[in-house]
Amino acid sequence: MRNLGSEIGSIQYNAEDLCPHYYMLYFKPGWLVFMSEVPLTKNELKPHLVAVIGAGPAGLYAAQYLARAGVQVALFNRDIKPGGLAEYGIFPNKYKMRLGLRSQFNRILSHSNVRYVGNISIGQQGDLKLDQLRDAGFQAFMVTIGAQKNHWLGLPGEDLEGVYQANDIVFHYTLHPEMAGWRPNLGQKIGIVGMGNVMLDIVHYLKLQKNPRTVTAIARRGPTEVKFDKQTLEPVASCLDLPEIRAAVDEAVPETRKIGKDVEAFYDLLAKARENAEECDSGIDFGMKFLRSPRRILGDEQGRVKAVVFEINQLIREGDRVKSVGTGQKETIPLDTVIFSIGSRVTDDFGLPVVHGHFVTTPEPRYPVDGISYEVYNPDLCTQCEDIFVSGWARVPGEGIVGLARKDAERGAKAVLAYLYTLSPSALTAEQAIDKLPPVANHLVDLDDLKRLEAVEQKKADENGLPEYKFSTREEMLRAIEGD
Repeated sequence: MRNLGSEIGSIQYNAEDLCPHYYMLYFKPGWLVFMSEVPLTKNELKPHLVAVIGAGPAGLYAAQYLARAGVQVALFNRDIKPGGLAEYGIFPNKYKMRLGLRSQFNRILSHSNVRYVGNISIGQQGDLKLDQLRDAGFQAFMVTIGAQKNHWLGLPGEDLEGVYQANDIVFHYTLHPEMAGWRPNLGQKIGIVGMGNVMLDIVHYLKLQKNPRTVTAIARRGPTEVKFDKQTLEPVASCLDLPEIRAAVDEAVPETRKIGKDVEAFYDLLAKARENAEECDSGIDFGMKFLRSPRRILGDEQGRVKAVVFEINQLIREGDRVKSVGTGQKETIPLDTVIFSIGSRVTDDFGLPVVHGHFVTTPEPRYPVDGISYEVYNPDLCTQCEDIFVSGWARVPGEGIVGLARKDAERGAKAVLAYLYTLSPSALTAEQAIDKLPPVANHLVDLDDLKRLEAVEQKKADENGLPEYKFSTREEMLRAIEGD
């Protein structure tokens, strides 16, 4: 029976470890499932072999799902540490949240079917290309590199001093190695374009600087379309300039009524956040403006931002969506710093087509999951890039909640499994495939290295009486790993 299975189907091992007691044979065509209780020994295991590229939440949960199905997984990560935005996107004082996620991720990395390879970039402009991974024996690829870049709007004046992207600010205060040594030159009149939780985290960061400033969050739609929650607002809720915000909401009320919305829910959100608000002892004056889209950034004689020209919008409803449409009326707001917090996009460096900020998936998937396509579409290279799949922010930027990333990753992993069931199992283990890869100059970081780094950082935290300590450069982390 096993020989027959290897000839016309493939084996999915249905267990949590390397010695499952069940297997399923998937026959083609017809996808007839046959189950047996014949125990399999480790020597008989010949699982499939997958490379997951990107070790943020989506990559980690995809690796977990595949590993539990018996697949051998190599998890490649550009950074030394896994976690992605769960490591470098959560506000520094949210220790319990970050430690809870790290605990989950450590369990995934400790799975016997998962091999972690950090400090290496994969892609057309990376340390290794996908073709080199294919040549090493990997049978399929799940790309979960996330949305690594913020959107630019292409406005005149975006190159002026004092114009920043939200990711740069966030990676600065979370000590991402790519931003080591970088410092933003922030002014006294700061405008943040965007109205989500990242905007609030940046206001929180500004509050902790103890530098009196005027900070204004500016949204293209109305107060009923804000994307932040009460918990993220609480640390800065006592900094709110309530008279200014009420005036901004009153101005937006005619437009919100047109789309059938009530601003009382917005006021209720502010009030509940202020019930548990922290003291605002930094002099931050935090206001909001609505129904404004930036159109031009104006500079002074020194090349720094001095003001932003906004177009005033009206709101229209299209089905379940609320859209902003410019009225042609302009307003110039004096600002010396502009931070764009308007969503993210994947990088073009990987080598896959990008549309609307995410990698393109085929409109006619062979293995749809819940009606969603996870299969890459690249008409320049291949109509069906049959072994490449995407999930998480690589597929749909903006869904940055860990629970949503997990759900999307697991659906994507199901699509990968459906593809793997059409192939014979690999003759290689993940370790053997990794060993066959061309050498790179980087120190490749494995799970043991991560444990050494974690131990050194914990010791540093204990010595300094801190809840957490984090090295901010790759060089510091590598020295800690190597024992220097």
